[in-house]
Amino acid sequence: MTPYEILGVSPKASKKEITEAYRTLAQIFHPDRFLDSPEPVRREAERRMKNLTQAYALARKGGGTARMDVKTPEGAWEAEARERVARAARGVPWQEGVRARAMAEAKAKEARLQEERKATHGRAIARPKSRGEGSTLNGIGEARHTNKLRCRGCQSIQWLPEGWEPTLYDTSYYCSICSRLLLSR
Repeated sequence: MTPYEILGVSPKASKKEITEAYRTLAQIFHPDRFLDSPEPVRREAERRMKNLTQAYALARKGGGTARMDVKTPEGAWEAEARERVARAARGVPWQEGVRARAMAEAKAKEARLQEERKATHGRAIARPKSRGEGSTLNGIGEARHTNKLRCRGCQSIQWLPEGWEPTLYDTSYYCSICSRLLLSR
């Protein structure tokens, strides 16, 4: 096998492409990634890394047309490595990952909106704070961003009035459906 075949690049590849291919494959096959693996797996990783290092050195020097004596029991890993390098060069895994995360987030957002549409809605009731009343700040982070809270008793969504946060020290907010304390400081 030629060093270019081992690295999975074209014989006309630039030094930058050769370096990128080597670094990608070195991350995959580096023996330090297999420290907890069985002994045969560690030896195979070391062997592959030696082959990669030799191929990289030859390809960088320009002696990439020479054939290397590579001992591969199965020989399948080279094709797999070339495919990984080609995919990495195209940027496909990164784009697919971003697209998948964006789709998952969109589905989660839609599920939250569906759940919200099904829930009963109401306006939180503001009452002056009484003596000895406990402090409840559950959900204050969401309330600051959305002006709404979910009641822990009846699971309804309670909308807080505009400008509710400055009045929190002297006002408590209750659920309009089950009269449970929602927010108090």
